[in-house]
Amino acid sequence: MGAADGKLREEIAEVCRRMSGSGLVVGTSGNVSARTEDGNLLITPSGLDYAVLEPEDVVLVDLEGQVLEGDLLPSVETPMHAGIYRSRPDVAGIVHTHARFCTTLACLGWEIPPVHYMLAVLSDEGRIPLARYATYGTAELAANAVEALGSTHRACLLRNHGTIAVGVSPKEAYARTELLEEMAEIYYRARLAGEPVILRPEQLAEVSAKIHDYGQSKPSPR
Repeated sequence: MGAADGKLREEIAEVCRRMSGSGLVVGTSGNVSARTEDGNLLITPSGLDYAVLEPEDVVLVDLEGQVLEGDLLPSVETPMHAGIYRSRPDVAGIVHTHARFCTTLACLGWEIPPVHYMLAVLSDEGRIPLARYATYGTAELAANAVEALGSTHRACLLRNHGTIAVGVSPKEAYARTELLEEMAEIYYRARLAGEPVILRPEQLAEVSAKIHDYGQSKPSPR
């Protein structure tokens, strides 16, 4: 195992610990993956509690789902992760959850329209699409997720199932998962209270032009 892969394994394990403590997953639901430098993927094992997951438990597979390294079986959703990586060269981290508000919307058959400016972080269109239903762990579900994400969305809902968020790393995909759940809760509560106001395309375009440069990092200690 190379140093780069080792760091990715540690990052995946860290994301799993954060995800477990956040309440976005229950038990062993959901999964996390990362694209390696040589084009394979590291993914969480199937059915292993995140509370006991260690970096060495993460499984290395190729983009066809064949295990290259690891003593445990990879996640049953490996086909969906691999399909997204094949279709989106910009993606290097994926998080899948059954977060409550997102999954509630997915079970209602609702996508999230552009009701809040922060949705511009998750989609160039400011909306979160809903992938068609298919049985978990299948090539059909993988194709439906790829179709929903397209080239402009960084998150989607999976009908009667859960969520997908993507990023340049597992940490970024996880941060987008947290934001996605917040947006789902806001939209769900707004629908209960009345008719949400939809942002216009020009309003979203203005936000998109600003928001991707938002944020800063602390300088490194001298």
